[in-house]
Amino acid sequence: MDVRDVARSHVDALTNTHAGSQRILLISGIISPQLVVNIIRKNFPALRARVPEGNPSQILPPGVHPTGWDMRLSLDILSKGTKEQSWEYIDLETSVTDAIRTMIEAKVI
Repeated sequence: MDVRDVARSHVDALTNTHAGSQRILLISGIISPQLVVNIIRKNFPALRARVPEGNPSQILPPGVHPTGWDMRLSLDILSKGTKEQSWEYIDLETSVTDAIRTMIEAKVI
């Protein structure tokens, strides 16, 4: 979950009357260390020597089979608090690349 979506949902919970007394799950999808590594290596070739390749085709450990999440109710509640037609989370690739760009600009990495 991207921190910007978490912040946006907290503001929405304070201003959206449909969110009152509701439990809203914030799940945007699967994340694993291998997925993050794949995104970094794809989008930042200069960092490839510092980011181990791992096993790019195995995004989850053997035997792990996520069951999925039904986010329709949460997304419906959050959508009612916005002017847009629907609520969409920032995808993992955007979240990771934005975070890495910020770290590069701050000279952290």
